[in-house]
Amino acid sequence: MLTIGSYRLHCLDVQYFSLDGGSVFGVVPRVMWEKVIRPDSLNRVRLSMRLLLISGKGRHILVDAAMGDAWPEKLSKIYCLTDFRLDNELARVGLKRADITDVVFTHLHFDHLAGAFERHDDHLDTIFPDAVFHIQKQNYLSAVSPNLKERPSYRKEFVQALQECSNLNLLDGDTELLPGIELFCVGGHTAGQQLVRVFDEKRSLVHGGDLLPSAAHLGLSRGLGFDIEPLEVINEKRRLLSRMLEDRSILFFAHDPFVEAASLCLDERGEAVVHSTISLGDCS
Repeated sequence: MLTIGSYRLHCLDVQYFSLDGGSVFGVVPRVMWEKVIRPDSLNRVRLSMRLLLISGKGRHILVDAAMGDAWPEKLSKIYCLTDFRLDNELARVGLKRADITDVVFTHLHFDHLAGAFERHDDHLDTIFPDAVFHIQKQNYLSAVSPNLKERPSYRKEFVQALQECSNLNLLDGDTELLPGIELFCVGGHTAGQQLVRVFDEKRSLVHGGDLLPSAAHLGLSRGLGFDIEPLEVINEKRRLLSRMLEDRSILFFAHDPFVEAASLCLDERGEAVVHSTISLGDCS
């Protein structure tokens, strides 16, 4: 495992799903992105749903919750949704659902929120009843009253289930969750997205959220088709990558099916690229 300061960091590979390649790579032509990841016959590309677990100071913190298994069969097939392996992955590091004290949602699109709930008959209940859910208020309000572009991404039944929870901590801007763990807001993909940085005097790790969901999105112009403000995504990437290169931070990818995390460097054109791939389980 990777240790930063007082915290042990684990990668939980809980699930895979598929989305249309055009929505994943935006304006990048298929002839370019299919060299990175091959689409299926319906133009879908397979993506990971990788959760970051941060343990220390008596807390076990999950970043996001994946899609889970509370989906109708039709949608499960459309998204090529694999089994939800959260319990297996938690057991691998000696934990159970009940041990999770906090869930930090980078944002509330369905592939980050839905796994926090399970279906009992016609009702959705949280699988983390004792955990505090940390969400930017701006993103919460966007999920409750989504714009037309994002309405399919903010799945109403899961947002409503979240509204019924009594353990919400709505944040207003950048926040120190605990010493050595900061949550900071980035614009462009959706209103109120927050990323997570774990750091000490020697090194740091940043969860890329959907600003930097995969190594294939390191290029400044390589945004998601879901981004509501593509130019702001470019500006946010430029700022974040500059800071990470200066700090020599590790970048954690939530959706990259091949690369769990990486150190970065500049190529001959001055653009950020993967220097070396990293597995948190191999770090010390």
